[in-house]
Order: sequence, then C-alpha cells, then structure tokens
Amino acid sequence: MDMQSGQNSKGDSMLAQVFVDWRDKPCSPKKHGGMRAAVFVLAIQAFEIMAIAAVGNNLITYVFNEMHFPLSKSANIVTNFVGTVFLLSLLGGFLSDSYLGSFWTMLIFGIVELSGFVLLSIQAHLPQLRPPPCNMISKEDHCMEANGFKATIFFLALYLVALGSGCLKPNMIAHGADQFGNDDPDQSKKLSTYFNTAYFSFSVGELIALTVLVWVQTRSGMDVGFGVSAAAMAVGLVILICGAFFYRNKPPQGSIFTPIARV
Repeated sequence: MDMQSGQNSKGDSMLAQVFVDWRDKPCSPKKHGGMRAAVFVLAIQAFEIMAIAAVGNNLITYVFNEMHFPLSKSANIVTNFVGTVFLLSLLGGFLSDSYLGSFWTMLIFGIVELSGFVLLSIQAHLPQLRPPPCNMISKEDHCMEANGFKATIFFLALYLVALGSGCLKPNMIAHGADQFGNDDPDQSKKLSTYFNTAYFSFSVGELIALTVLVWVQTRSGMDVGFGVSAAAMAVGLVILICGAFFYRNKPPQGSIFTPIARV
C-alpha cells in the first residue's frame, strides 16, 4: 500500500513538473494557474483583436486614398496581409512548442506587432512619408502612387503587424488553456468556461474595433486610429506581463525535426 502511494506521489510530482513558473521552477496549484491567471490572457486577446481588427477594417481605404495604390492593387495588398497573418500562425506555434514557450512567444511578437502599429501611425501622421494628397476618384487628378522609401515604410509596418499578430494568435488560446489541469474534474469545467469566455472576449474586442475605433479613424484621421490601435496593443502587453507571476508555463519541447533527423 505504501509502495503504491509512493508511486502515485511520484507520478503526481512528475505531472506537476510539466508546468513551471516564471523562474522555471515547478508551479504550485495554489499560486499558479486557474481562472485568475487566464484572465490576463483573455485581456490581451481582447485588446489584440481590438487593435488589428480596427486596422484591417479600414486598411483598404488607407491604401487607396492615402498611399494611392489602384483599387485592384489595394484589395490585393489587404488580401495578402490577412493571408500572411493566418499563415504565420504556423510559425508562432512552432516557435512556442519548440523553443520559446507560449508566454515568451506572445511577449516577443506582441512587441513586434506594437512596433508595426506605431510605424503605421507615424507614416499616417507625417506627410513626407506619404504621396502628395489628391483625389483618387477624380479622373482629373493624376495621383502619384507610393514608391521607394515611402512604400518600403508602409510594407515594413504592415508586415510587422502581420508577423506579430500571426505568431501571437495561436498562443493566446493555448496559453490560457494551459492554466487548467486535466487531472481534476473541477479544472475541466473551468477550462470549458474559459473557452466560452475567450470567445466572448474575442467578440467584445471585435465589436469595439468595428464601432468605436473605426469611428475614431473616420472622425480624427487614420494616424489617430493607428495610434489608438497601438495604445490598445500596449495595454494588452502590460496586462500580459502583469500576469507573469501567476502563469503555469509549459516548457518548450525542442525542435520537432530532431526526432525525424535521428530516424
């Protein structure tokens, strides 16, 4: 009986060591994880979708009216941007599982995304970083399409946002789910509640982006709109960092290609 309980205790200890705290020490169920930790992840999810949805919704307007790309090319730019965001989710998941872990992947690429928003805001604010103003709808005006340094700044900013958001998205839900254990039925119920709340958080962020933030862009200009997106992203990152002491972190497992190479 003692031997069996000892084996169970050893098994529980090994299970507990699967997750570590911010100092890479085994986490404690009383101090780490649970809904208290997941709330911080829900917050960055809401603020991140708020930031990028506001940019994505009016992006074609900015590309067409301010950067003076033809309408067909503007639509293609937006489509490529959205596709890149989702394609880079594969990279974010790979880096998280293999090398960085969810928290550090979210933090690093959240900063990358923030830098893209800031650069977009700066370009939208400074006339020297955009083509001369003109009416793209009027046939009388011969608008100059953005090229050279101006186009480089625009695409650099845009794809910094795509890189950051793409690598961040797959880790938000995963990191939140990691805060709940699978061995406790009560934790399983809380995990289900978390997924429902995560969808609600996503919806609230999207709603605010498509109403309040788009209204700000329309009324105050795209530079202010991009700046608000940057501010929302910054708030989300601060909240993410504030939860670092409470997270259960799953250590990276190393490259998935290493076992294949050994075979």
